[in-house]
Amino acid sequence: MNSSPSLLLNFAPDVWGPALREAAPGMDIRTYPDIGNPLDIDCLVTHTLPQGLVQSLPNLKLLYAVGAGVDYLLAEALKRPDIRVARIADEAVSGDVASLAVAATLSWVRQLMPYVEQEKTSTWAPLPHRSSSETTVGILGMGRIGGTTATSLHALGFRVCGWSRTGKNLPGVQAFSGQAGLKAMLPRAQVLICTLPLTDETAGIVSADVLASLPQGAYFVNVGRGAHVDEDALLEALNADRLAGAFLDVFKHEPLPPAHPFWVHPRVRVTPHVASRTPPHRVAPQVIANVLRLRAGEPLMNLVDAAAGY
Repeated sequence: MNSSPSLLLNFAPDVWGPALREAAPGMDIRTYPDIGNPLDIDCLVTHTLPQGLVQSLPNLKLLYAVGAGVDYLLAEALKRPDIRVARIADEAVSGDVASLAVAATLSWVRQLMPYVEQEKTSTWAPLPHRSSSETTVGILGMGRIGGTTATSLHALGFRVCGWSRTGKNLPGVQAFSGQAGLKAMLPRAQVLICTLPLTDETAGIVSADVLASLPQGAYFVNVGRGAHVDEDALLEALNADRLAGAFLDVFKHEPLPPAHPFWVHPRVRVTPHVASRTPPHRVAPQVIANVLRLRAGEPLMNLVDAAAGY
């Protein structure tokens, strides 16, 4: 490797490029596909991975994820034990995702969408009142995003349950863990929110069995990953009136294909993976600091546990 290794950027170069260069004047920052000599690259900052890119960079040591999901990076890192994966740590991002989950929950509980439809026809027809204090929300995943969601909903008066691999204790939130805990929580969850990371264990977790375990007329919110959900099972539950509706920000295939039934289903709200946007100029110094740590042989920040998957 050259005495001055290079950082390769593969995401939104018009905004991330200036932010990274401002944070590291003089650092060699290249933009894919203009790699130059692949032997120079020791860090890749990205949101997607072009096929074969990692294999083409023999001196790559760090994969840096600019989004919340890291599953696509871990799959490549596991093939190369010399590569580590880091992610952006930004409380604002967690708060943004949580706020969308909270907004979706409130929209359903307070029946805002039916009132939007009534407004179109000048219809004055109060609907049955739902109270937050009488609504139990179950949250899958109690990391930064899930914990922030749980705390926010509790502050609004909801009864909140949280399920995670090891069990997390938050004030006012009933904690569940493991398969037994999941089975115990689901029948209580009038609203089920998925905030999980995507791992081998969580892929497809929102299955037909899980949906069938929810109370009749429950509502589902997904701000995790599209692959958490069996989409056919979700549609079946909606069409059979077992679920009242769903709010979906993430999907197995993105962009969501125009012919997908979610687009036109009357009980499904679709947003185009917009729960959060990482602000480049705020977090670029964090990325550069970690790259400098890498090159100095110092411990890295915000590393992902490859074995756990998050």
